[in-house]
Amino acid sequence: MRVLALMCYKNIKVEIKFIEMYSKPEWFLKISPLARVPILIIGDDIVLFESDAIMEYIDEMTPPQIMSSDPIQKALDRGKFEYASEIIKNMSIFVFSQEEEKFFKHKELLKTNLEQVEKWLQDKKYMNGEQISLVDFCFIPIFVNLSVFKPIIQQCELTKNFTKFNKYGENLLQLPCSKAGRVPDYELLVVEGVRKVNSYLYRSNPCFFKSLQQNSHCQQGK
Repeated sequence: MRVLALMCYKNIKVEIKFIEMYSKPEWFLKISPLARVPILIIGDDIVLFESDAIMEYIDEMTPPQIMSSDPIQKALDRGKFEYASEIIKNMSIFVFSQEEEKFFKHKELLKTNLEQVEKWLQDKKYMNGEQISLVDFCFIPIFVNLSVFKPIIQQCELTKNFTKFNKYGENLLQLPCSKAGRVPDYELLVVEGVRKVNSYLYRSNPCFFKSLQQNSHCQQGK
């Protein structure tokens, strides 16, 4: 999602193939070293893998560059790339965990994560100031997924009191490119995945998930 959001922002046209991660095609397994998405195929024999490496390549190849040229700032940003990935990992466990204990453990881990982001933001619009930079694209998937479960997130007070973090999310989601990179019916697929594993989040809020599924079906009908 972060790679495609950046490509959209930079007006790069690419052919996109979404992969079913539970049934990966053979051609994909042959060229993806870690058997993960995304990969970027360039020409006949170059395959770039891992989101952050692909993003830096895209930024360097399509001026103007939005990642800082300052070595210290660049190193700080790369650390935040990884931190954003850690938040996404903790969020995934929080959403899909079947165990109550693990659910609440990762809720607290997420709060610690958000507190750190809040400190980094201070009073800035984006991570490094008033202008968007490459590191901001790493945080877009976090806010996209938080928005799917917004009523539940508010109910369990996960993001409560993190005003700078919430404002940062609003700024990122207002970008047209934040809608790029989602498979068709992304929200419905996430909700269905939570229901299928019978996660603690689902068991605690069955009515919310049923209403989401019904609304999605209604929108499809339109």
